[in-house]
Amino acid sequence: MRKLEEELKKYAESGMYPFHMPGHKRRGGDEALKGAYACDITEITGFDNLHDPQGILRGEMDFAARLFGARETYFSVNGSTCACLAAISAAVPRGGTILIERRCHISVYHAAYLRQLNVRYLEEPAFLAGGAKAEEMLAAADAIVITSPSYEGEVKDVEAYAKMARAHGAVLIVDEAHGAHFSFHPYFPASAIRKGADLVIQSLHKTLPVLTQGALLHNASGAVRGEDLQYFLDVYETSSPSYLLLMSMTRVIHQIAGEGSAYFEAYAAHLRSLRASLSGLLHLQLLPPGDAAETGRYDPGKILISTAGCSSGLSGEAFSGSMLSERLREAYRIESEMTLSEAVLFMTSPADTDEGFARLLSALRDIDASLSGSGNGAGRVDLPADGSALPPVRMTIAEAKDAPAERLPLAEAVGRVAADFIIAYPPDVPVVVPGEMLTEEAAAHVDADAVKVVR
Repeated sequence: MRKLEEELKKYAESGMYPFHMPGHKRRGGDEALKGAYACDITEITGFDNLHDPQGILRGEMDFAARLFGARETYFSVNGSTCACLAAISAAVPRGGTILIERRCHISVYHAAYLRQLNVRYLEEPAFLAGGAKAEEMLAAADAIVITSPSYEGEVKDVEAYAKMARAHGAVLIVDEAHGAHFSFHPYFPASAIRKGADLVIQSLHKTLPVLTQGALLHNASGAVRGEDLQYFLDVYETSSPSYLLLMSMTRVIHQIAGEGSAYFEAYAAHLRSLRASLSGLLHLQLLPPGDAAETGRYDPGKILISTAGCSSGLSGEAFSGSMLSERLREAYRIESEMTLSEAVLFMTSPADTDEGFARLLSALRDIDASLSGSGNGAGRVDLPADGSALPPVRMTIAEAKDAPAERLPLAEAVGRVAADFIIAYPPDVPVVVPGEMLTEEAAAHVDADAVKVVR
């Protein structure tokens, strides 16, 4: 088959003069960007159209579908956000109902707003246990949307959700943005594509060496029409897709296909060694502890270090997640992915080096030696976890977002209906959703002087 990367490089050397977009005319930039400029084109003859793929891009997407095990695969150059918007819009009719986890990505809520959907929150483990409430929710649902793995690497029981969805005629959409590397090596969990999900979204750029915004939308089962997925991708995605992003994506896809599990072998070996060494820390604690990351319930590529129960050896004050990330940044030149009140998250990929893993281990050992106390593992994201902790819903997201609003000081806004999202970033999940009453409990999670409420 024709490979996009090879064709772009050949075209750059062809001598063809570009009287077309982009304005840099495949020239310019310093040495670091020279190659990128040369391959940055628009939809010219021979290079297909991402919004109506029939040539080289269609071939690349079909190749990706075979590799990942999906019926169809679509490229997104606007990240998993675009893919999530398109998936929900294609699977759920306007005004329909979706069952979602509270801690899902903000794009799920944006889709609910744009399509004027009714949102109901599923609560684990009660929902998976079944019962009258779960049956009532499922009977009304057009789709179930879950996140697996979570930002911290926790993997859901996708097969159980798939069984429930099929039994009630609902579409199962899995936001697997952080799991593009799944299924390709036995050290990592299996992808939701292989566990019965209907639509699966993956951010290649999060865990594979791909340029930022490269993502995939997999139509795993065919339960949703491909033409509907293509239409909504056209709606939400730029009409000028980047061929640099597409080249970056297809390059890694072909590399994985050519090397198979061997592509991830060194990565898996690094992680096994690192996790084993970090399990020996005296004060800081690796989450999950022990070999739990090899059960298929967690992504071992996520390194979550808890500071809970630790204190500074000199001052005796509590040692927070922000203290750990700041010390790593300032003293060891290591930047983490996410800082929580009592934990720090480090993301890894096959592109990490021996030197990088060694630096992280050495730095954490040094810092650990300066601490006292013992970690107790309480380093999760500090957000409401289930429906029982959620604020009362007074109107739909669309009704609240479109209603007249005013901005009030946080203390005065308690008891009023929120008119906008209040988001914890990262991991880009809402603490308060439009249409919910802002309770004192929810306000305690908000770091803002003023918020928008319905007038």
